[in-house]
Amino acid sequence: MGTGNNINSNLISIIVPIYNGGDYIDRCVGSILKQTYTEWELLLMDGASSDDSPQLCDEWQRRDKRIRAFHSERNRGVSEGRNMGLREASGAYIMFVDVDDWLLPDCLQRLYDDIQKPGVQIAGCGFISCTDEDRKEQLSDIKTATMSGVDASRNEYRNKPNVRLIAGKDFLREGILKRDTRCWSKLYKRELIEGHFFNEAYTIGEDMLFVWETAREAELISSSDYKGYCYYRNVNGAMLKRFRESDIDQIRCWQFLLQSLFAENGKEEKYDTDVIIATATNLLISCMLVAGKLAMLPGEERRQYADINKQCRDVLKETLRIKGAYAGLDKSYRIKVSLYKLFSDLYLNLYHILKR
Repeated sequence: MGTGNNINSNLISIIVPIYNGGDYIDRCVGSILKQTYTEWELLLMDGASSDDSPQLCDEWQRRDKRIRAFHSERNRGVSEGRNMGLREASGAYIMFVDVDDWLLPDCLQRLYDDIQKPGVQIAGCGFISCTDEDRKEQLSDIKTATMSGVDASRNEYRNKPNVRLIAGKDFLREGILKRDTRCWSKLYKRELIEGHFFNEAYTIGEDMLFVWETAREAELISSSDYKGYCYYRNVNGAMLKRFRESDIDQIRCWQFLLQSLFAENGKEEKYDTDVIIATATNLLISCMLVAGKLAMLPGEERRQYADINKQCRDVLKETLRIKGAYAGLDKSYRIKVSLYKLFSDLYLNLYHILKR
């Protein structure tokens, strides 16, 4: 990772993977330029975009020497862009930002201050979620903060946050299993994640695996409820699009995690039973989420993915053998799981009728 031994001890390397992000680049980069913490480099990782993203990246590189643009001849998703950025980064700290997201002006400073606490190797903050529909209303305060820099102290997000310190070995229970599976909105010490990369075989769930693999090696993780990261929830985003074969990746990632926990517990009792059960419960939910997206397809098209349906059902049945996994579901999911296990085709047909 990085460019040899020339590591700046105070530098934050911000990695932004880009594919056809021309509508968002200026907002994202602009928010980073307005950071009150100024010792950063910005790596714009363009993955063979077909819009004006390459030109915009190059233009920003010309405008600010802290910005570096990289262009790939192919696009293999955000994981490849992040991995390329990790190899090029020269800072002692690493942060990931998605191109359609942006930061409040004191986000880097807050995270940098938190990661300076003894033993802390990952510092995370909360986020504000915006869609096209509610963005104008929600951005009234955010825009003021973004544009006013240091003068944003009057903004509500400047209030003193609550900060928890979590041992790395406990972050699976206290973070990931409580839905903090995101790699963004976190600042990582480079020394911790050296040699760790995103699994490019997955398009969904790779964030969770990266966070788990790095967090479990950390001494402490700082978790703040300060909301300094602005997450743009694109209604056309990957998680909300119609079914694709790659949707099964979210099952594979939770399955990989669960199998890893069993393997490590086979050597020594590292993980409590309740953690394994909660992981299995999340795997069941992932199976039902994929089944739900599959059900939204027209019947004839759905039948073309009979192998995916079988994989999903087989994983669900196997996971149900783990004592406590089913009990961890809420009532509605228990009904769904039971019906899908026994009558998968009927379940998909009923789901399709009710949700269309």
